[in-house]
Amino acid sequence: MDILHTDRAAGLPRGLTGPARVLAVVACLVLFTMMVLTFVDVVGRYVFLAPVPAAYEIVSLMMPAIIFCALPLTMLREGHVTVDLLDAFIPDGAARLQGLVVNLISTGALGLLTWRLGVKAYDDHRFGSMTDELFIPVWPFGAAMTVLCAVATLAALVNVWAYGSGRKLRG
Repeated sequence: MDILHTDRAAGLPRGLTGPARVLAVVACLVLFTMMVLTFVDVVGRYVFLAPVPAAYEIVSLMMPAIIFCALPLTMLREGHVTVDLLDAFIPDGAARLQGLVVNLISTGALGLLTWRLGVKAYDDHRFGSMTDELFIPVWPFGAAMTVLCAVATLAALVNVWAYGSGRKLRG
């Protein structure tokens, strides 16, 4: 089975639609929960003079969850922000080379980020780092970010292979 044959409905390589959906649903649920928590905190703060305890800390833990759940899917679909003013004038061969170079750079940057996140998660575990108000251990969040960043690195690598093998001409 060739992983680069795309599932046209999802725009993803075949076999990755299910895991991508799981990450997307998790990101959406975390975002919705964060919105509800912020709403309840603001209403509690200004209407009842009773804010949600540690709401800021909880939201601070939810933000990276949203970002790192969406990152692998964004990398795989090449859904990041781009400026395409000249794309209509660039020949297919140059566009393919551009896609290859951009994804190689992204792979390297994400690999470096994965390594540093792993080191930070390990240090947080080793030193017993905890959040300030709720005393939640920080290392599991760092470990999850490390794994999701590694998945995003692999997604960028899949794009490198797709451009390099000629299976993809433009982003």
